[in-house]
Amino acid sequence: MNRSLKVLSLFMASSLVLAACSSSATPAPSAAASAPAASVPAGTTITVTSLWGGSEQAAFQKVLDAFKAKTGITAVYQAQRTDYATVLQSKITSGSPPDVAIMPGLGFLRQFARSGGIKKISDLGIDPASLTSIYPPGILDPGMVDGNLYGIMVKFNSKSTMWYRPDVFSTDGITVPKTWDDFKAALNALQAKGMQTPLALGAKDSWTLTDWFEEIYLRQAGPDAYKKLFSPAGDWTDPTVTTAINSMLEVLNDKYVVGGIKGALGQGFTDGIAEVFSTSPKAAIYYEGGFVGGIAMGQTNTALVPGTTIDWFGLPTFANGLGSTAAEIGGDEIAALTTNPGVKEFIQYMTSADAGTVWASTGAIISPVKAVASSAYPTVLAKNEAAQVAGASAVVYDGSDTLPAAAPDMGAMLQNAIQGQALAGLLSTFNTGVKAAWANEK
Repeated sequence: MNRSLKVLSLFMASSLVLAACSSSATPAPSAAASAPAASVPAGTTITVTSLWGGSEQAAFQKVLDAFKAKTGITAVYQAQRTDYATVLQSKITSGSPPDVAIMPGLGFLRQFARSGGIKKISDLGIDPASLTSIYPPGILDPGMVDGNLYGIMVKFNSKSTMWYRPDVFSTDGITVPKTWDDFKAALNALQAKGMQTPLALGAKDSWTLTDWFEEIYLRQAGPDAYKKLFSPAGDWTDPTVTTAINSMLEVLNDKYVVGGIKGALGQGFTDGIAEVFSTSPKAAIYYEGGFVGGIAMGQTNTALVPGTTIDWFGLPTFANGLGSTAAEIGGDEIAALTTNPGVKEFIQYMTSADAGTVWASTGAIISPVKAVASSAYPTVLAKNEAAQVAGASAVVYDGSDTLPAAAPDMGAMLQNAIQGQALAGLLSTFNTGVKAAWANEK
């Protein structure tokens, strides 16, 4: 495992059992996490950027507020919801970067590390070796670029969660599906009960389609093939890719999706969440990661009750599938773009049990910090999400987030696929572009 790590080990999953599900007492914070901010001038302010808005931003703000209360340093959040890498590069080039960025993709991290846009963790005066005891084995590996630690995973979510309305399922006599055939049967049964389009989709945010593909591909082809596909050795013209996309198209179509494919392409992922979990639901099922629970309950409809009006089940399995018990996660890496006063202290704080506990208590994330106790998670939804990852036979990292930053837009390719464009041509062009991006990544 190295900078291109995509599959976290079963050993890591076992460690997460201890991290996320243990009820043991919280260990003492590490020396790095409890470092004083005495050397930082009073009134110091730093800037932190990421993609989050809405309830996700509100949850992160609680972490920033706790940081200020602990250190006296103000961390101002700057949301960059679109064109993240382009805008960040522009700020770096103009000499006015944010002090800290929390990045959603390993491709971005490699790009900025190799271009000198982000600092090594050691450049801040933090010894990377001092961090290893804070995390389960493997968690720090994705932040390594060419043998140096540039990023630290600060949160993750399972991507193997299919969200649904238990109340609708109960009223209509629908059983939670376990297999893909069961899933399609449930969609048909919901239609028969009067819900014309039981599946919500926010495909304007094209990354939602990459998650659909990754989950299906993982379950059909297995973690080894998944790892290979999202590496320089990946072949997007392989028949397994076409098979996975065709399975997507069995459910992402005008028959099942609210507003049809055209309508879904015009709405964002939070709109899709609202179509299932608002006070006037139009659908009963929405696929996306574990973060949906926090958004739905904190932003869409605060009256939702876990287990009654909101819940999730694991992604359905496929006959002869090789990844039925695997799980996918999406994690974000924190990185420093400056060595200004307060940056070291913020990075250290984000590795602490204090920060992880505050963030986990919002229900928006799963913390990779071992010392965060299971009692920190506010709902059974989040506890079950942590347990799903911990109990998986293999855990893989979000594939599209692993591709080179210069790779063609996988989500855009899938947007074309769900509109009926021929897969052979789409995948051939995409394969050529991805191969070139890997070859040119330095």
